[in-house]
Parts: sequence; structure tokens; C-alpha cells
Amino acid sequence: MTNSVRAGATRRLFLAGTAITLALSVTATSLPVAAQDLTGDIRFSWWGGQVRNDKTDRIIQLFEEQNPGVTIARENADFAPYWERLTIQSTGNNQPCAITMQTRWLATYARPDILMPLDDLVADGTLDVTGIPESVMSGARGADGNLYMIPHGVFYFALMYNEQMLEDAIAAGVEPLEWPYTWDEYADHLRAVQATLSDGAVATHNMGREPDAFVPWVQSHGEKVFDGSKVAFSRDIAIAWFNYWETLRNEGVTESPEEMISENSALVEESNLANARGYATNRPPNQLGSVQTVVDTVSPGTTINTRPYPTGPDGTIGMDLGSNGIAIGANCTAEQLPATTAWINFWTQNPEAAAIYQSDNGVVAIPELAAAQAADPETQPTQVRHIELYQQVVDDAKPVIWPAGGYQAMTDVLNRTYDAVAFGQLSVEDGADQLIAELQQQLDQAAPR
Repeated sequence: MTNSVRAGATRRLFLAGTAITLALSVTATSLPVAAQDLTGDIRFSWWGGQVRNDKTDRIIQLFEEQNPGVTIARENADFAPYWERLTIQSTGNNQPCAITMQTRWLATYARPDILMPLDDLVADGTLDVTGIPESVMSGARGADGNLYMIPHGVFYFALMYNEQMLEDAIAAGVEPLEWPYTWDEYADHLRAVQATLSDGAVATHNMGREPDAFVPWVQSHGEKVFDGSKVAFSRDIAIAWFNYWETLRNEGVTESPEEMISENSALVEESNLANARGYATNRPPNQLGSVQTVVDTVSPGTTINTRPYPTGPDGTIGMDLGSNGIAIGANCTAEQLPATTAWINFWTQNPEAAAIYQSDNGVVAIPELAAAQAADPETQPTQVRHIELYQQVVDDAKPVIWPAGGYQAMTDVLNRTYDAVAFGQLSVEDGADQLIAELQQQLDQAAPR
């Protein structure tokens, strides 16, 4: 089957020799860091669930074993509380030395009084960015042009689907969906699959309220999401988005508005996807492994796979790319800085650390390390699929430059606006007007003064 997670094995074996050689060459860049006599106590913050916490703890232990004079205090939280805490810490000049940062949130904190500009540390070799693509590095800069984080993982968003439902649909005469496909072709595919599903099941989660689906819609139709701190997409493109999902909803291809909202916040084990009540949804591909683990428990024998978002009518790919990385708090002292920079180098450059983390928070930014993971026979097939799909779209993806407060604002306003459309409280035209007006209002309020 096209894009099957099982298809990675052959490719892994093919890449193994080259990837291992490249990974060994990367090792040399991290040896001087491990050899230093470092001392100091630093704090490191990140977001994520228990699996990521366990991986991070193993990497910290490995670093501390190699640098016994350094102690790293752990500060982890779920995603939303993480940013709330960082905002409070930054206000009180109490942010950690090593701060996990994301390009979607960077503009909110990219100021020299919150985060330390890193260009000089890169220029003199203190921070090692060997192998990180320039396109990824450029997204780690603030509006003032300063480099504020060292990327370690590149993330993207895509679609997940139930392979068994697709196999049953194909057996019933539905044509396989071959990449690339347009949004209209994807809608026709969903309609065809819907006709083969059992009562109570739907072909897709309603993504009308989902910013991670709206962004590739905008960009695949040739428009920008933002221009600086201004909304750049047109009223027409927003109307077309709402009409797309309202048409599918009214045809019974998606769940009801009430289920749409509950599905959006449902735990994986309670979701339609995991319980064979839904064929497709949108989730980050780095969650494919954890989703499959849950599905193995609640729906044994079911395989979940991932595929790219559709293209525009002319084949334009609109998928967004972002990166997660590590920033340094502006309050980090000169005594703490050597241990902090060594920790960042270790996290981004050390092959053993990368092998432990397994691209858990985005595909590892250094292509050689990503290739080594994909080629490693011990790597889970779901993780190989995550890396392979990234390699499939990365060259044509269109990273969004998110303004301060942009992602939070988009999530809030799009959620509320499409909910009102779906519940019949707003027309699609009024919804588009409200989306643009309220989004711009929130951007203006969040803009640095």
C-alpha cells in the first residue's frame, strides 16, 4: 500500500551503511564538549508527556555522567502551561538558563532582556550548529535579526488515517489516494470512503476549526498567512475554507458540531480514530508512535498511518514547517554559560542523545542524524514514517513566520469563529469577516511596544 509504515524497512537497510558513517562523523563534533571539565548548576525546561520526559531524563543523565561537575534541574510541563509558566518566569527575570523554544512562540520572547542573542556564541564556535540547514536556522531569528535559539527538531503537521478502513474501502471499489492530491480530490476521496463505513462512523474529523489544517489551505492557494504582524490571507480564502468543511459536514462526512468540539480535546484512547469511528483526522506525525501504541490496546489489529495535507488546485504545497530548539535565558550568568552551551551542543549534536530522543519533538534537525535514525533497524516503523514523510515535503514546504501571539490568536479566533459557523450562529461570510477582524485585533494587542 502507498505510504505504508511497513514500507520503511527496505529503505532503512539501504541507508544503513551511509547513515552510520555519517553519524560517526558527527560524533567528532561533540567530543570536545564531553571532554571539557565543566561545573555548574543549570535549569532546563521543556514541555511534553511522560514518554518525552523519560527520554529527556535519560539524555540528561548521560550528559551528567560525562560531565560530573554539572547538575541539570528538570522543569517540565504540558504544552499550554509551559508557556504560561515561561511568561511568568520571564516577567520576574527567573527563566531557566536552557529553555526549550518553538518558532511559533519565539516572537513573544525574542528580546535581549528575555533571551540571550546567540550569534556571537555561534561565530566563535562556543555553540556548534554544524549540519543544521540554513533554512532551519533562519527561522530561529527574531524580528530584530538576532539568533535566539538553536534548532534541534523540525516539526510539521499532517493527516492521520486508519489503514484498515482504507483497505476495506479499496476492496469495495474506492480508488487509492495517490500523492499529490488537491483539496477537492481529497474531499471526493472522503466521500467515497464514507459510503463504505459502518453506521455511526465518519470519514473525517471536521478540521474547520483547526489552525494546523487552515494554514496549509491558505498557503496551497497561493496566499500568505501573515505579513509581519498583519493578517495577510483574504476574505475569499476564509470563506472558501468554511464552505469546504460545511459542505462535508452537511453531507454527513464529518461528525456533528458537538462531537467536533469533544473530539478535538479527546484523549487518543477516546478518539474516533482510535476506536474505528473515524477514518481520518489531523495530528502531528511525531505522535504517530504514541497513537499507534494506544490503538494497539483499544483496537488490536488496527494500523494508523500518516499522509501530507492536500495541495492547491495548481499543485502548490502549503505545508508549514517549524522548529523546536533551545534558547538561553538572558539572566543566565557567566558562570553558568559554559555548562549551558555544552548542554545545547550535546542535545543537538550527540548521536547517542539523538538516538535516545528519536525525533520525539520534531525530526532531528541534522539530516545525517535523521538518516541514521531512519536506517536503524531498532527504530520503530512509525518513527521511520515520520522521518520519511518529512523528507517527502521538506523541499517544497512553506514555513510560516508567526508574529508575537500569532499562533495563540489563530487558535483562539479560528476555534470560536468556525464553531459559530458550524452551530448556525454565523454565516460563512460573517465568519470570515470575524476571523480576520478579531485575529488582527489580537495581533495588535500582542505586538511588542
